[in-house]
Amino acid sequence: MAEAGEDARGDWLGPERLLAFSDGVVAIALTLLVLPLAELVPEAGEPGTSGLSILTDNLAAIGSFVLSFAVIARFWAAHHRVFDRARQVSHTLVAVNTAWLFTIVVLPFPTEMIGSFPEDPFTLRFYVGTLFASSALLSVTAVLVRRTLPRDDAQGLRNTAAGGTAVLLLLVLVVTLVAPGLGYWPLLLLFLTSPLERVLGPLVERRLARPPSD
Repeated sequence: MAEAGEDARGDWLGPERLLAFSDGVVAIALTLLVLPLAELVPEAGEPGTSGLSILTDNLAAIGSFVLSFAVIARFWAAHHRVFDRARQVSHTLVAVNTAWLFTIVVLPFPTEMIGSFPEDPFTLRFYVGTLFASSALLSVTAVLVRRTLPRDDAQGLRNTAAGGTAVLLLLVLVVTLVAPGLGYWPLLLLFLTSPLERVLGPLVERRLARPPSD
């Protein structure tokens, strides 16, 4: 009996090391976001420039930094909510989480590109696409974790599993493909995340509450 139980749990791991590793990667990514802005400071010493001009001449880079920092911080908070009740993780979940961390690590790259190519359509789509991929993978992670939990414990993951941010970022990505001239303004749709998740949450809850069909 013991051997059978061990075999059944052979593909499962504890979440502690996964969370510790994820926290470290996110912290490094947040730190890397500010490096492009730090590189602008030496320019302030050039003749005819000032500290204020460095800010006003680089609003796109500063705006992308603030947005990226806020989005990663939100992803990190959601990531912790996802694993708050998790007691074990599968190798599949580890793989999806690793892919999510990859998008977090990549994000400083398009963020820095915005400072050099603020009006480039490819840079815009690369940036939004990275945000969407990260959000979508986090939603998949929430679903995988939820499937391992009892029904009562899974209630707290309802909004995260709804993927409101992923839905809005997909919409923004489509807009950047169709109308790149709008620039980064469509990202303001992210302010609708909470209302959208309040709408999608009950729908996902009812869907997941249905008994599986044979």
